[in-house]
Amino acid sequence: MLNSLRPLVALAAFLPLSLSICLGGCASNKTEIDKEQQLDLYATTAQYLYEDGKLVRAQDQAVKALAIDPDNIPMRRMIGWIRLRLGKNQDLIIAEQFFRELVRDGDDGNAALLGLATAHERLGLAYDENSRAEGISEDERERRQAEARKRWQESRELYERTLSKGEGDTRAMNGLQRVTALLGDLPASLAWSERLLQRAEQNLAAWRRMLENQDLSTTDEDVIRSSETEAITLAVNTHLFAASLLNQLGRPKDAIAHLDAVLAHEPDMAQVYSRRAQLRADLGEKAAAIRDIERYIRLSPHDLDHPDIQAAFELRRGLGG
Repeated sequence: MLNSLRPLVALAAFLPLSLSICLGGCASNKTEIDKEQQLDLYATTAQYLYEDGKLVRAQDQAVKALAIDPDNIPMRRMIGWIRLRLGKNQDLIIAEQFFRELVRDGDDGNAALLGLATAHERLGLAYDENSRAEGISEDERERRQAEARKRWQESRELYERTLSKGEGDTRAMNGLQRVTALLGDLPASLAWSERLLQRAEQNLAAWRRMLENQDLSTTDEDVIRSSETEAITLAVNTHLFAASLLNQLGRPKDAIAHLDAVLAHEPDMAQVYSRRAQLRADLGEKAAAIRDIERYIRLSPHDLDHPDIQAAFELRRGLGG
């Protein structure tokens, strides 16, 4: 191979200077173009696979892109979010590292801040769960609980940081209602639930107004209906969360109002009737509680011998039903 190159080297010595420069420079430019094309191909493929839910393959493409451009922010963010979606403890540790380095390097966009906040929140949950493991010392239990609270506090600060930059992201509000509850600040959590519900209802009304447009293309209508469904899901989940908070705060009637709101969106959600029945039973509203129990039993996918169904029968017997 080396001998076959020697005639070309000798020939180059007799070429005009401009052509010799082009041989070297053009080859370099071609290499750069090839790398740019490869980077674009890897990044585009990674994005497509990520959106299609093929996370491991998306990560492989993102890693190839980073081999060409180690500072590529979109690909670094993508690996962080892939690891969050994979969700194992080791994935969370890697995600936290990726997002922390992005923020350290000056990436203060919502995607990086939300990713870091989410990683801290979930790592806090992991430490909290591990604090209840059998066979650990009391000192170790307290250390893990302290680490969980530290993670949740860092998560809270990061979620708040994203909201300080503008109108606010519903994902950050959602995160704040969760981590403030985990930190034991139930009134603050409820306040975030109420703010999130207001945003969800505004979004839902906006999407429904758009659906009234008679000139929508099929594609546009599909996109809007998908957004409408997301807004409904957000409202339902937040009402359920708020109902739990209010029950813990000793406000069962207000909790029932949130369950009523859930059923306005999803009238066949069996578990909501079960929860409302218990609250109504606690308030002494026997007839209403029995109606909810019967509706729950009709809607539930469980067999009659399932523990939840048996508990419903037991509650109804206790109410005289």
